[in-house]
Amino acid sequence: MSDVADVRQRLRRMIEQARHDAAERRKRAETDTEAAERFLESVAVPVMQQVATVLRAEGLGFRLSTPAGSVRLVSEGQNQDYVDLSVDATSDPVTILTEVAHVRGRRVSTVERPLAPDVPLDQLTDEHVLAFLLDALKVFVAR
Repeated sequence: MSDVADVRQRLRRMIEQARHDAAERRKRAETDTEAAERFLESVAVPVMQQVATVLRAEGLGFRLSTPAGSVRLVSEGQNQDYVDLSVDATSDPVTILTEVAHVRGRRVSTVERPLAPDVPLDQLTDEHVLAFLLDALKVFVAR
């Protein structure tokens, strides 16, 4: 059995390290959250505006909504049908989280996943957004 003094010392080191790690994670999250919000504003919003315009031209009414920290395409025919990109500041590292929700009868199906899980935030592009949208919108156009 370990000595109480040894256990106490190791426990104190663990607590100190955990607090240090949490402080570092908070600093990273603050910086990364700002970068993620800039990505949404300067990259995701323009791509989603283009997609909404094309969908409307094809007879599929979607409107763009930009609540704080996210951008969303919402079906004009069913408000519970939407495609959303948002900043997930709770994950480490901060990511762009996607959410697709659609209604079938009384059921609402929702799927969440990172935009590009293996791509660092600073390397996300408009192509990542467009590829996601093309895949996500299949459920709405196949009806």
